[in-house]
Amino acid sequence: MNVDTKKSKIFATLFGKEHYNSRISSMKFSNILQYFSPKEKKFYALFNDAASNIIVASEELLNMVNTNSAEERQAIRLKIKNLERKGDAFTNEVFFELHRTFITPFDREDIHALASNMDDVLDNMNSVSEKIVMYHFDSFSTNMREMVRWVNKGCIELQKALSGLEGYQKPAAIMNACEEIHRIETKGDEFYNLAISQLFDNEKDAISLIKQKEILQTIEKSQNKIEDVSDVIKTILVKYA
Repeated sequence: MNVDTKKSKIFATLFGKEHYNSRISSMKFSNILQYFSPKEKKFYALFNDAASNIIVASEELLNMVNTNSAEERQAIRLKIKNLERKGDAFTNEVFFELHRTFITPFDREDIHALASNMDDVLDNMNSVSEKIVMYHFDSFSTNMREMVRWVNKGCIELQKALSGLEGYQKPAAIMNACEEIHRIETKGDEFYNLAISQLFDNEKDAISLIKQKEILQTIEKSQNKIEDVSDVIKTILVKYA
């Protein structure tokens, strides 16, 4: 029996076929609801695609802080901008599906928070690349490069956590990825503090100091937003796993 036939049978039951009443009454409510949520799996695919897009952007940002070529940085900047636009499209599609889907795989506010925070991760990485090119910045410290490297690691773990949400079959793996994100964020904070300390100790030019401080702060915001996404995932896990 195909899905449409099953749905028709459910609707027939709900709207008056008495000989099905005993069967329906014995079914769990959750088993009935599954027939009314044909689009819920689309959210998982959208989130996984968005996470993959974020990983690519973090890899490009890592390339950007490790090249000595201004032309290459400009080219990478354009790539990251295109990835940011692609991320906006994923976010808009999530919100569109949220508006038109009657039953969602988890709470609407959690879907909204997940999409918004993932979008913020990408927006901040895009802002880093924009500042680097706009400020003609090329003095990448070891600590700044390490911060970006840990952002990339966090994005990889983020996808691991998101990929486990569908069906909630591996809650331990999801929680492990979230715990790793917290460890990565803590490590990133260490490099941020070192970078800021060394910047104020060694940089004598006020304008250069301001430029570097803004770039470092925006990288750090990316790290924090990754953990914000992780916190939403943990909330979902507690509610549904």
